[in-house]
Amino acid sequence: NEPKKCLTHQFRNCSKVSQTISQVTMKFYGKVLTLSACLWECSAFMTPKASSPALIGSQRTQTNMYTKENADMLPVDALWEDASSITVQGSTLRTCSLPVSVDKAQLLFKSEGRPLKSQVDLYHGPDYIPWNCAVYTEDGKKRPINLIVPSPLSGNTVAMQNTGFIEFPFSACAKVDSSSPRLENFYKKLSTEGTSKHVQGGAVNTTPFDQSVDSVQILLKTDGRHLKARIELLQGPNNLKQSFEVYSSNGYKRPFMAVIETPKDGNVIRIVNTAPLEYPLEATVEPYIVGSSSDDEGMTWAG
Repeated sequence: NEPKKCLTHQFRNCSKVSQTISQVTMKFYGKVLTLSACLWECSAFMTPKASSPALIGSQRTQTNMYTKENADMLPVDALWEDASSITVQGSTLRTCSLPVSVDKAQLLFKSEGRPLKSQVDLYHGPDYIPWNCAVYTEDGKKRPINLIVPSPLSGNTVAMQNTGFIEFPFSACAKVDSSSPRLENFYKKLSTEGTSKHVQGGAVNTTPFDQSVDSVQILLKTDGRHLKARIELLQGPNNLKQSFEVYSSNGYKRPFMAVIETPKDGNVIRIVNTAPLEYPLEATVEPYIVGSSSDDEGMTWAG
């Protein structure tokens, strides 16, 4: 009986030791997990460092930038003087048939300083819409809409609908490449010389710019899969100034291209891939026209 009692006592002691070791191990791992969670929460509130495109306007040389004289896409003022414009009233629809030889068309919308909302649809045939884009800008005079509608093949029609109220009309004009390959050069130069970023489905990518950058050029494309994304111009924390919500049935044949005006400082381009994880995209965001950063309107006192 005594040997049995000794064995039972030793077994109980071993059980207590193992329980103590388990408790210490659990407490150790609990503290490690708590420390990891605290570090993650602290990093979430830290200001991220600007990537290479950030503040690019003050670091790159002027020879690598576009100027108003050598830009492939016509500036806003030049396009408005060269092409005929129409007025699109609130809650109205206007259409424009594109020639067969045209595979890209440049659209420009502007207002007298009021908000601008529009839905741009590319019709290929009577009822098929392979590309569409919902646009918004807070001030249609300071930040007009300047984008390229890809129109490969024939039988394409562009529909422009003013989705705003009747009190907010806007003017629209279109320019096509009938004699000079401006838009094709714009696409090739941006796709070959620009730095692209891989944005997975559901991911968000932000690019801040220096005050000297007057406008930004954007190209979104895929390897042939669907393209669905939202492009936003922010000036301050979640202060939305301009946005594009684009869909394309083929992001390689019909990519998204636009030039966004970025007056003053604090401008950030945010790209959200709203497609599922299986549909990534390639985003190229580069300065387009770089001017002087000394233009300051100053304070305006009430009279």
